[in-house]
Amino acid sequence: MASPYSTTALAQADLQIRQKKLVTALHTAVDAAPVEPGSRSAAALTARLERIEGESIDAEVRGGEAARAGALLAELSAVQNDLREHMFGMPFRVLSRIREELARIRRATTSAEAIASAPAALCAAGGFDRAMISSLRGSTWLPAGLHVGADADSAVNVAFRDFIQDLRIPLTSAMPEAELVRRRVPALIQHAQSEPRLFRPLVEVSQTREYVVAPILANGSVVGYLHADAYSSGRRLTGYDRERIQIFADGFGLILERTVLLERLALQRERIAKAFCTARMMTEGLSAAPVRLVRQSTPAAESKPPVSLPGMLAASAPRLPDGLTPREREVLALLASGATNAQIADRLTVSETTVKSHVKHILRKLHASNRAEAIARYLYLARSQDRAL
Repeated sequence: MASPYSTTALAQADLQIRQKKLVTALHTAVDAAPVEPGSRSAAALTARLERIEGESIDAEVRGGEAARAGALLAELSAVQNDLREHMFGMPFRVLSRIREELARIRRATTSAEAIASAPAALCAAGGFDRAMISSLRGSTWLPAGLHVGADADSAVNVAFRDFIQDLRIPLTSAMPEAELVRRRVPALIQHAQSEPRLFRPLVEVSQTREYVVAPILANGSVVGYLHADAYSSGRRLTGYDRERIQIFADGFGLILERTVLLERLALQRERIAKAFCTARMMTEGLSAAPVRLVRQSTPAAESKPPVSLPGMLAASAPRLPDGLTPREREVLALLASGATNAQIADRLTVSETTVKSHVKHILRKLHASNRAEAIARYLYLARSQDRAL
C-alpha cells in the first residue's frame, strides 16, 4: 500500500507540471498577441504570469495550501480570459487608431506636409519604433523621411537619419522592394542582417533585424514605400504588423492622391485667373488705342492686303525699353494688333520660323512668360505715352 505522503508528493508534482505548462502556453500566447499602440495590456499580462510562475502550488491539503492552490489556478484562468479579450478586441482598436492617424494626415494642406507627417503617424498607429517613407522614380528608390520614436538620439538612429539624406538606391530585380512594385503586396522581412537580397548599406547602418514594408499606390501606380520596424523595443514582428502597414499605406495613398489633385486644381485656377487678367488688360488697351490716319510705307500697288490695325499702330508705336532691335519692335507692334505669325511673316516678307525666333527674343527681353504678357505690356506703354502727350 502506497504511503499517503508519497501520493501527496506525486499529486503536488503533477499540479506543478500542469501549472508550468499552462504558464508557458500563456506566455507564448502573450508574445504572439498583437501589441496595441500605446497600451500596456500585453506587458501587464506578462507581469502577472511571471508572478504566478514564481508561486509554488502545494497539493498537501493541510492548512490553507488547498485554498492557495485554487486561487492560483483561478488567477491563471483569469489571465487566460484577459488574453482572449485582448486578442479579440485588438483588431478593432488598431483599426480605430489607424483611422484616427489617417484623419490627421488628411487635414494637411499640401502633399509635402502629408508626406512629412506619414512616418510618425504610422508609428503611432501600428506600434512601430521607426518608420521611413520613400518615393519611387522609375527604377530608383529615394528615402524621403524618417521618424524615430524611442532612442532618437542614439548613435545608430543618428547615423541612420544622416545616411538616408539624398540617398538614391538603384532597384534590382532581386530586392523585395522591386517585388513590391510588381505584386503590390506588403512584405515581412525577417533575419534582415543575413538576407542577401536587401540593400546591404542601408541594413547595416540601420541595424534593423526585421521590418515590414508596403507599397504606396496613387492613380493605380506604385509611387513609394513605407518601411517600419521595432528596433528599440526588440518586439518580434508578425503577420499582424504586415497587415497594419498595408491598411495604413492604402489609406495614405488615397489621401496623397486627393491632396495632389487639389494642388493641381489650385494651380490651374491660378493660371486661368492670370490669363483672364492678361486678356482684360489687352482688350482694355485695344479699346483705348487711338485711331490715326497715317501714310502707308509702301506704294499702294505693291502693298500687301491690310492686316486690320498693324499699320495704324506702327506709326504710333510706344517707346519700349532699350534692347529691342528695330525688327523686333515691328514684330511686337504687329503682335499687339492681333496679327498671327503667318500674317506677320507675310507683312514683313520673312518666314514664319524667323517670326517665331523674333517673338522668342522679345519675350526674353521683356521678361514676359507668353505673348499675351508681352502684348499687355506694349499696350500699357502705349496708353501711358498717349496720356503724356
